[in-house]
Amino acid sequence: MDRRRFIARVGKTGLALATLPNIIGNVSVRALAGVDAQLQQLLEATDRILVLIQLPGGNDGLNTVVPFTDPVYYASRPTISIAAKDTLKITDTLGWHPALSGFRDLYNDGSMAVVQGVTYPNPDRSHFRGTDIWLTATDADVFAGTGWVGRYLETMAPDFPTTLPANPLAIQIGTSLSLGLLGNKGPMGVSFRDPDEFYRLVNSGVSEEVPSSDQGNTPAGNEVAFMRTIARSADVYAKVVKSAADKGTNTVTYPQTDLASKLKIVSQLISGGLSTRIYLVSYTGNTFDTHADQGGVNGQHARLLQQLGDAVSMFMQDMRKQGLADKVAGMTFSEFGRRVAENGSQGTDHGTAAPLFVFGNDVRGGQMFGKDPNLTELDDRGDLLMENDFHNVYASVLLQWFATQSSTAQSVLFKDFSKSALPLFKSAPVSVRETSSAPMLVQVSPNPASTMATVSFDAQQASAVTIEVHDMQGRLLHAQAASAADGRATIDVSALPPSTYVLTLRADRAVVNSILTVTR
Repeated sequence: MDRRRFIARVGKTGLALATLPNIIGNVSVRALAGVDAQLQQLLEATDRILVLIQLPGGNDGLNTVVPFTDPVYYASRPTISIAAKDTLKITDTLGWHPALSGFRDLYNDGSMAVVQGVTYPNPDRSHFRGTDIWLTATDADVFAGTGWVGRYLETMAPDFPTTLPANPLAIQIGTSLSLGLLGNKGPMGVSFRDPDEFYRLVNSGVSEEVPSSDQGNTPAGNEVAFMRTIARSADVYAKVVKSAADKGTNTVTYPQTDLASKLKIVSQLISGGLSTRIYLVSYTGNTFDTHADQGGVNGQHARLLQQLGDAVSMFMQDMRKQGLADKVAGMTFSEFGRRVAENGSQGTDHGTAAPLFVFGNDVRGGQMFGKDPNLTELDDRGDLLMENDFHNVYASVLLQWFATQSSTAQSVLFKDFSKSALPLFKSAPVSVRETSSAPMLVQVSPNPASTMATVSFDAQQASAVTIEVHDMQGRLLHAQAASAADGRATIDVSALPPSTYVLTLRADRAVVNSILTVTR
């Protein structure tokens, strides 16, 4: 049986297509040069979770975040535009599509941010190539066989696939595994439609016996090793996933839609204690490819947005009620936006830039990153120009949410985007070691900072307090004494280049490490 037949077989049954070792408690942490192992663990071993929501087909950004004061918008879309009075106000010039009350509420309570005009240089308008570029995080003229998530998670699992830990680090709710979860050593996640079905299929012997091979490092031998890893991962993780699903719960009633049912499973697994770091959910098919009869206030696009807003809103409610919202962040993405002008079929054709949405308790919500779309300065096809490169969003996730080293983020994204990363998240993980009897609480504000940052802490009876700033190579850039009695110190970061730094607070034997982001 060859690889293609094997993948086709397991794909139809919903079996896991791959697996990934879990960093937490299973991978020895390598120390940075000049920085201790505890700090390395801070940077690369948090319990934070990312939920990726794919909007396949190319979501129409102009009817999602509506520029309701721009006459060009209405002139370009005589039948599918959203009247200003029907939008849900965001700013004096922008409004949500009326079906997105769920997004409106998240934005208003400070747990959703909008990133405007997201695409990449020289965007490709093909569904297949455009999707590949987003999943692999490559330039338009670069082809890669690995995904950005897969490469990131692969840095967390140097022994994969020799060692399969207790929990997978990536899960896709679906019947096949995304290119985004593929690493250099093979697929880096598991995929299934339903935890119970996954368990039944694995334990009923649906998957074929993978033959042994004595052909070593040959194409045939590698194919057999690949299939053996997939089959083994299914055996290892089916019981683990089902156990988490059985332990988990949902505290809200989810809508009866495909997307909501997938997020319901994600919530259940998080609630059940599964230590998976990244989840991927998607609509089925090229759902957002609205070439014809797109609709305006009502219609197919409105229904899709209603499903999206309601599902994400309910998921966040569920996480909050279970006390898990602080460890979860989410992000939507689509391969491209739509053309500014509607077509002759009352729809929109493939375009370029579109808004992207980031949500979570730790997101710098209630903010618009980027300007209103410019509908007069377009490219030669009549499409929107880029406002934000999606690589900068990915860099924000890696550097700020997961507190990844800048060198690691650079290897994952093939280039250094640390200086252009958007300040999308409020804080980074904090670790405490060698704690004394006194509590050590630390907060850095503002963070990101541009000129001055205030460090607040509780050192109580400590005799000496020192604050240090290191770069990601462990070099000491700044140090100053602070008063334990005051519990507060201000540091000047105006001379530091925009980047991500490690802030260390020392109080006698207690040491607290945190992340400080400097922007301009």
